[in-house]
Amino acid sequence: MPFVVLPCTPDDLRRCCLIQWQASAINPLWQLIFPNNGTQALVENGAYHMRREYDDPTVHVYKVVDTSNPDTPVAYAKWTVVKSGSGSLEGDKTPPKPPQVPEGDTNEHLFDQFIGDVTPIRQAHLSGPTIVLDNLSVDPANQRQGAGKLLVDTLVNFADETGLPCYVESTPAAREMYIHRGFREVDRVDIDLGRWEQGFGMYRTTILSRDAHGRGQEE
Repeated sequence: MPFVVLPCTPDDLRRCCLIQWQASAINPLWQLIFPNNGTQALVENGAYHMRREYDDPTVHVYKVVDTSNPDTPVAYAKWTVVKSGSGSLEGDKTPPKPPQVPEGDTNEHLFDQFIGDVTPIRQAHLSGPTIVLDNLSVDPANQRQGAGKLLVDTLVNFADETGLPCYVESTPAAREMYIHRGFREVDRVDIDLGRWEQGFGMYRTTILSRDAHGRGQEE
């Protein structure tokens, strides 16, 4: 099944969010933060935020499709070119209200702990313009077939064209894929999942960066 990488269209965004939830279903941290993984409300909420960001020129969203079924993405990646700091976008002053997520769909205490641990690390490493990989997800039915690697290659090519460094907060499963493409570990966040009901063991988020180089840096 030959895969190709293409820019996402607005019609792809809900499917991309669904892929993200399907791919994260086996992630132990994600299971505790979102015990009702992939509900319609969570998918619609994610698609809402992606649609709001879609026209922002600093946001880039790409998909992988099988050429035999080009209308259905099997993987996607989203990255943002940030100036410095947390990498969050300001958005509109009075944005429309997002779809409501029912109480119980999110473990807000664990979510806040994770964000609180990651945010100062992100701020420390984003001292100048940087490409932040916000998400890269592959449909479980198409994992280990090269779709994720194609998206990382697209990210690296974009970085080389612009001459910017890259930053990613990686899951344990994806860490080696980034290492093999020139990223290096610069920090880590360990969370004791055993502190939470139904949790077990330590979960590590690896902070990785790739130095700036390429044509864009030379200009």
